[in-house]
Amino acid sequence: MIKSDEIHGDRLLPSPCFGLFDNAPALTYSEGTVLFKQGATARDVYLLEQGLVKVIFLDPGGEEVIIELCSAAGTLIGDTCAVLGKHGVSAAVVTRNTRMRRVASSSFIELIRQNAEMSWQLHKLHCVQHSGLLDRAAQLGYLSVRERVEQPIWGLSRACELVPTPKGLRMQLPLKYRELAQLITVSPEHLCRVLGVIEKEGLIRREKGWLYLIERDKLYHNRFP
Repeated sequence: MIKSDEIHGDRLLPSPCFGLFDNAPALTYSEGTVLFKQGATARDVYLLEQGLVKVIFLDPGGEEVIIELCSAAGTLIGDTCAVLGKHGVSAAVVTRNTRMRRVASSSFIELIRQNAEMSWQLHKLHCVQHSGLLDRAAQLGYLSVRERVEQPIWGLSRACELVPTPKGLRMQLPLKYRELAQLITVSPEHLCRVLGVIEKEGLIRREKGWLYLIERDKLYHNRFP
């Protein structure tokens, strides 16, 4: 999944493909909606306007493995699969109320074939996606476990609704702790231990299913894909 307006921090002009979505209605998708299934024929491409979508892989045993989280407005979902013709390794599931626009893959492909500028912009954005995946893989080697825990919390705080309270900025995590642990490749038990340390230091507070960000900007944040 690619962010349409960001290449290594530089702002891009909107890609020509966005005109394709102008006549598509903005639809709200409820939590748990499956946008496509692994191995299915690619039929649609989505433009994310608001919300959060998780991209998952089903292993041979049927267990879900989270590959990526999409939260940036302007993210295209399913574009690579449209080019390939099918959803090879992933499915996309809405994790909170999300607003998107949708066009048929056939229309998307036709525009790529006919519009050289669109094709070039899409190629650059796919290169950004590839670079980001390599960067995230490298982070598993050079970031500490604590940094790997703090970074997605800070990143998710940009996508989730934050409610100011006397206890700090209240946020409801859109992922279960098991899913968050899976995303950063640590065990759920280790994740809970690290969260406990961060909480003792006064940066966060967990209470009745809510997460309070007391010192959000002190959480590690380098780059959140």
